Amino acid sequence: MKVIYVLLVCLLTLASCAETEFAEKGIGKKDITGYNDTGFYSLDGVCSFTVDNQNQTAVNSKRLTYRLQNQDQSQYIHVQFAEKPATVGQTVKATFSCRGISFLKDEMQMEVVRTDEGKIWLSGDNAGIIIPVF
Repeated sequence: MKVIYVLLVCLLTLASCAETEFAEKGIGKKDITGYNDTGFYSLDGVCSFTVDNQNQTAVNSKRLTYRLQNQDQSQYIHVQFAEKPATVGQTVKATFSCRGISFLKDEMQMEVVRTDEGKIWLSGDNAGIIIPVF
């Protein structure tokens, strides 16, 4: 009887997580889905530039841009997407401009690997991004 209760609890736990979407395969990329802070992450785990009380963000849903900068703009990352990232498995071209950040390429194909809690997780060649939903 205990086994049945344990199985029932496990099934209920799995069912409660059904609203979160995760990509089934990350195509050999580091899993950034464990991070929750909005921002940019190098996939080698060395660098990150995230939202905190010292950084500012700007989102333009019409231009499909997201910008994260510190107060004096000595460090910033500005990304423009070719199309709206929305669904898990979707690949989107991202164009970056930055200052004081060295781990980003100028352009990168990024895959949407998770959508949850009003955020989108994207993973590319050498970087991951967590942004608010446009």
